[in-house]
Amino acid sequence: MTAPEDLAGLRLPGGTSRVEGYESLLLHDAVRSPRSPRPHPIWAFLAPQRGMGLTLAALFETLGCPLDTGPLLGTFGARCAGPLVLGVDHEVRGGVTTVRRRRSRLLGAVDEVEVVLDLVRGDGAPVLTATYGFLLPRRDVVAPPEGPRTETAAPTPTGAGHTGLGHAGEPLTVRADEMKLMALLLRDPNPIHLDPDAAAALGFGRACVNQGPANLAYALGFLTARHPDAPLLGFDARFRATVVAGDVVTPVAYDDGAFALRHADSRAAVTGHARWARPVVSGTTPH
Repeated sequence: MTAPEDLAGLRLPGGTSRVEGYESLLLHDAVRSPRSPRPHPIWAFLAPQRGMGLTLAALFETLGCPLDTGPLLGTFGARCAGPLVLGVDHEVRGGVTTVRRRRSRLLGAVDEVEVVLDLVRGDGAPVLTATYGFLLPRRDVVAPPEGPRTETAAPTPTGAGHTGLGHAGEPLTVRADEMKLMALLLRDPNPIHLDPDAAAALGFGRACVNQGPANLAYALGFLTARHPDAPLLGFDARFRATVVAGDVVTPVAYDDGAFALRHADSRAAVTGHARWARPVVSGTTPH
């Protein structure tokens, strides 16, 4: 049984991360983004994870929640300090910063685990800080009691409190073959992305589940393509609903930096907010 106090403060081995130019192009293809010599912003998720010193499967084993028990990605955020350079080794260091056990209406006892990874150049110059928020089901423990209910107003969801005008991109149909390519780039062996039976065994229905970073990439790609010359300082995102093969989703960008990926019935799969190095006015939808 893994206790929260056993995980908080855990340092990961760390190592190096290198993104080759061909991988950058393949990722653009995997998430329906026009090819560009610049890396897609979702590399802020992938690049630090590659150099943390553990495989994704080994990370969740270390956290006491193997892949076949259904760990979930709840949130992700990035703070960008410099460019990610293709074909160059970057150093990665970091670990688990906080762990909180709580009751989930759907999962019972879960641990909210925050992992923070710094990506730096060989000369020590910072490139970005990535913060991953995982939800780990703890089926072997009794769920803690719910706290007292209060009448305070509910918090505004990330990316939902925008004040700008919304711009919708072209709807896209999610394909299982693109999940295979994304799994290779993510180095993510989770079978729910590759095997419909594995997805069904965990209650997702008999369709492969799209990777959370791919869903985020659809939205980020549309958002940043509207402002191609504005440097991205960072973004925060929350993963709100699963997306499976065959689903039709639409990226939405707002003039104030908020963004979303929405199902055909308008449910949000991802919401978030981006920050730019200078004020950004409404862009034009890329052709």
